[in-house]
Amino acid sequence: MKLEHILIHTNTIPILNMNGNQLDEIKLPEKITPTPRRRCGCSKSHTFYKGAGIVYRGNYTNTIEDNMIVISQNACEYQKYYIVYPKVYQKFGIFTFCHQPIFSDREGGCGTKERNLLAMQKKFELSAIKEITDIIKVPIDGHKIYGYRLKEVKGSYKDTLRFIEYILSEDFNSAWDKNLWDDIIGYGYLRDLADWFESTELCHKLGTVYALLTSLLKADKYTYEEIVKETTGLAQLGEVYLPYIAARIVERYCPNCTAELELDHFSEQLYKKLWRIIYMGKSCCHLENDKKWGHIREICYSQIPAHLEILRQEIKSHNR
Repeated sequence: MKLEHILIHTNTIPILNMNGNQLDEIKLPEKITPTPRRRCGCSKSHTFYKGAGIVYRGNYTNTIEDNMIVISQNACEYQKYYIVYPKVYQKFGIFTFCHQPIFSDREGGCGTKERNLLAMQKKFELSAIKEITDIIKVPIDGHKIYGYRLKEVKGSYKDTLRFIEYILSEDFNSAWDKNLWDDIIGYGYLRDLADWFESTELCHKLGTVYALLTSLLKADKYTYEEIVKETTGLAQLGEVYLPYIAARIVERYCPNCTAELELDHFSEQLYKKLWRIIYMGKSCCHLENDKKWGHIREICYSQIPAHLEILRQEIKSHNR
């Protein structure tokens, strides 16, 4: 069997419902190769078309229905189940159901939230996007396809340091539980701008650095250690200390933001306060409709005692 026979190269993006019925279609100016990992197929000219469909492998929901197959149950309160609609499994297109309950984006498509890409591209100097080449209408309310080309970049951990200094000093922020490192190329250029916003509040700055550190540690522990060693000298500390390490990085570039925290004196009270500040910010579920998912913060606050217990066990292990 030649695997090339199952690959898709097309400029036609079908719009399908959960039963696999085609309701409409969009024509792109060139063929793309879609993937099952993201809604952003790429053409031979290296133009990416964000929102131009996906090879469907599953989506998230908070409610179970008979026409779904539950793949897994998640600890996350705002997207409890990962499910599959079997009639459209492995089919390509934009689908009429949402990928996540927290966003209005249809599976494979770009909805209202993604309009922020256009504004942020004009403001964010370290964007990985070289140019936005096209904006294509989609016959789903609020949806569009965004064509863009990326810059050719390469770098080192020093570019990540520059990126951190830039976002903190220029007040750019994202969600504290977002996999931020996955959105960065060349160590310091952001390719997914839609989930970013401007704010001077400590909760957003701290949450953004926390998200960057947690995702970086999972993806590249060597770069993580270089960043933390350079900014705080605390690379030897374990993962449990990440809220504190993030706060020290914010202090380095925005000392006025952290003046009341007394970061020179680590304590359980400080640790508890840092977690509460992070949770006061935006989780992914707050990026599009903060009020609807406001109750998620209370759930997060209830988890702080568990964080404290892990810290106590960590400290106890050092005192043996």
